[in-house]
Amino acid sequence: MKKSDEQERNIANRLYNLDKKVYETTGSTLGRVFPSSPSFALEKIIDALKINREYFLKNEMTLIANMIGTIRDEEKAAPLKQEYDELEKDILAYNPTIILPHSIDNNDAVASRRFSSDNHLIICISRQFGTGGHTIGFELAQRLGIAYYDKKLITLAAQKSGLSDEFIANNEQRVRNGFMQNLAASAAYSSGFFSSQYLPLSESIFISEAQVIRDIAAKESAVIVGRCADYILTGRDNTINVFVYAPRETRVNRIMARRNLSEAEALKAITTSDKERGNHYFRYTDQKWGKAQNYDICINSALMGIEKTAEMLTAMAKIEVRA
Repeated sequence: MKKSDEQERNIANRLYNLDKKVYETTGSTLGRVFPSSPSFALEKIIDALKINREYFLKNEMTLIANMIGTIRDEEKAAPLKQEYDELEKDILAYNPTIILPHSIDNNDAVASRRFSSDNHLIICISRQFGTGGHTIGFELAQRLGIAYYDKKLITLAAQKSGLSDEFIANNEQRVRNGFMQNLAASAAYSSGFFSSQYLPLSESIFISEAQVIRDIAAKESAVIVGRCADYILTGRDNTINVFVYAPRETRVNRIMARRNLSEAEALKAITTSDKERGNHYFRYTDQKWGKAQNYDICINSALMGIEKTAEMLTAMAKIEVRA
């Protein structure tokens, strides 16, 4: 094995294992950056090291960095930060042309300079499956120096509801009735009048996630992906609602590459996920998911690519803050 091959394999293994450690430390294995088989994930990392494909390493490192940033126990977070920094240096030493995210430190300090404690900026991102919405959200949060919430909402909602992470992840978008559709924005809900303990499990999940989203908006600036956050925060000032879409062909190709699926499998995954998201949104909001009038910004991520889309949204958010 050549020295360069050994370096690539070493870096790939360290990155894969760091991802595993981070999610074990946060108390959940849901939403790992590399959910595929180790062999497939390692080959993708090695491939990215060689050709810097579509900002792959930057996107994945950003995901890991943001998860490390959510760990409040500094004793647990410190060794992960150190390992991340060492890995970042070795990646750049191996290939200086690779673009990596900015430092994982001091995001809170940056945010505190930009947004006052009583005027938190909340950016709610809804997205079609396969558009890169997760990556755009992470990149946007990092550029603005604010928090990012997606799958971590599952863990926080689980803590409120008493349900497991796994149950919420498997059932949050599979509700069977719509009597709760106006509850999230109602005065009774806002006052805490309703208790989720007497509700069916699917409604309990929604209530718990809605409570978490309102709590986040009250305490800090953040990017929140999915979970009907745009509707839950209806009427709130300094909130930007974004819908990310892309042509089906682009989405199919992205899912095929990221999940090692056939074209038919990727198309089925897209169709199923979009249907679940649309049904979930309609049942709780009585609104059509993806309808332009329900959002402040609708953007085609295939038009400029993931990086430029995040860059443009960052510029627009800064304009909103100054306004």
